[in-house]
Amino acid sequence: MNHEVNRFTSDVLIVGGGIGGLTAAVTIKEKNPDASVIIVEKQTTGYAGKANKGGGVLQYFDLSRVNPQEFAAYHAHSVGCYLGDQDMMIKYVSMNNTMLDKLLAWGVKVPVNEDGSYNVIPTSPMTAMIGIDLDVTLQVRKTAEKMGVKIIDKVTLSDLIITDGKAAGAVCYSILDGAKYVFNAKAIIMATGSQNYRIGPMWSNGRGDGIAACYRIGAEMRNPEFGNFAQLLKIKSHQEVVFGENVMYNGLGENITKNFRRFPESDVNGNTIREWYRQVSSGKGPVVLHPEESGPTKNETMMFTVWDRPYGLPFWKANFEKAEAVDTDCEVCPVLIGEQSPLKVDHNMQTTIRGLYGIGDMSYCGSTSPGAVPAPPGRNRGSGILNAVFTGILGAEHAASELDNLELLPVFENDVEASFARTFAPLEREEGPNAKDVIRLVQKAVGPMEHSVYMSEPRMKQALKYVEKAKELVPQLKAVDFHDLLACHEAEAMVLSAEMQFRAAMMRKESRGWFTREDYPMMDNQNWLKWITVKNQNGEMVFGTEDVPYEKWHIKPPGFN
Repeated sequence: MNHEVNRFTSDVLIVGGGIGGLTAAVTIKEKNPDASVIIVEKQTTGYAGKANKGGGVLQYFDLSRVNPQEFAAYHAHSVGCYLGDQDMMIKYVSMNNTMLDKLLAWGVKVPVNEDGSYNVIPTSPMTAMIGIDLDVTLQVRKTAEKMGVKIIDKVTLSDLIITDGKAAGAVCYSILDGAKYVFNAKAIIMATGSQNYRIGPMWSNGRGDGIAACYRIGAEMRNPEFGNFAQLLKIKSHQEVVFGENVMYNGLGENITKNFRRFPESDVNGNTIREWYRQVSSGKGPVVLHPEESGPTKNETMMFTVWDRPYGLPFWKANFEKAEAVDTDCEVCPVLIGEQSPLKVDHNMQTTIRGLYGIGDMSYCGSTSPGAVPAPPGRNRGSGILNAVFTGILGAEHAASELDNLELLPVFENDVEASFARTFAPLEREEGPNAKDVIRLVQKAVGPMEHSVYMSEPRMKQALKYVEKAKELVPQLKAVDFHDLLACHEAEAMVLSAEMQFRAAMMRKESRGWFTREDYPMMDNQNWLKWITVKNQNGEMVFGTEDVPYEKWHIKPPGFN
């Protein structure tokens, strides 16, 4: 552990090499070509993040016929349920075509028709989706490198450093050999993703370690209770099902989709999970799908073949062939994806610490943009990648404009030494629990749908007991190598996220949007037009609330004119 410290100085440090971080890097260089920009990524920039691991679809709005204000109204009434920032939603919709044009210019393979229009598939009266190939992040990495962005891979964040209450730098280490790194920058953009709890097979790479690093230095969190996204999974193959909520039946052969939804929606909502739980717990399971009754489920591979996407096709083909070999029936259950994204940011994506920004899945709910839904897809299929691009542009543009006003503050050696001591402590211990011991306890807490999605206070208290057991183990964690050390820090972040989620969920005594409590089944606009906040104050997790400023927005909750 006596490695020489590698030291770097830049105008902007970006932590995270997924689509959000890459968007921010390219945008800064577009705005200020002379700015020095470094991306540090714990895996490999261009392969990191979630944009290249799923369906590869972008939300599309035909702005010649879709009014952004009308979509914001629909979203406020039916999705975010009056907790969403309507100004931000209008801006997101208004920038839709601009974002697609930028991706195309950055080398992303966005399908275009012969007449120059984008090749889209409608998903609702106001929205559509467009498929891009899964080399999206590789293409943007090439663009970033051509513009002079420095990329450092296989180096993970230990701690952020603040000086005089402002962002000053970061302490990191190599997951390959433990080499030490210290970065000094005027501005830091965090793009490390959400907390996914490592349960859903496709989305387990959101580890929440960036969220934890921001929390440790006192950056405020907001809306952590909306970190409970789940979707349907085939029991035998563990293949995630797209649009399976359209064709759900119970063990008695009864259509149960009609119990919770009147018409097709662009993505799964929390009532799907509640209905599954009610049917199974009342002895009417198993829940199965009748895929032949719906176009999207009848031909599951259509979404992957309708656009020319040669890079991703082998990945999708292998997944479906594996599923078809074992799926002799269509029994499904929900799987928790998580998508907790609580880092509090303003309209410029700046956190409560000057010079520190949070973009993409780190701050989706913390921005309040979506209201009472988890991070993308947030009941709007295709919004995940575009939210990262949207917030990456906003944060980068503001950071670029502020560089002349931001000082390069010193990173003090005592802070660096304290960080490295904390970071490498699990390697110094002779014995102790391992990361998997902690992770399994957290998964026991968050994984059951009756703990995280269809909630009640007694069940959440039971879940918190697992979290508290896991929390007791964190100071004792033992790592055997540098990869294992990373797992220890990710396990610690999982504990923090789970505690924030359950304690905030017990505070919110209502049901709203995706958030559903069995013991408080009604939306309560009199008492809960509020956002829940969390902050680390001298090691204590302190909760508070902010009133939703609905007075300044066009769409008002029922009874508030």
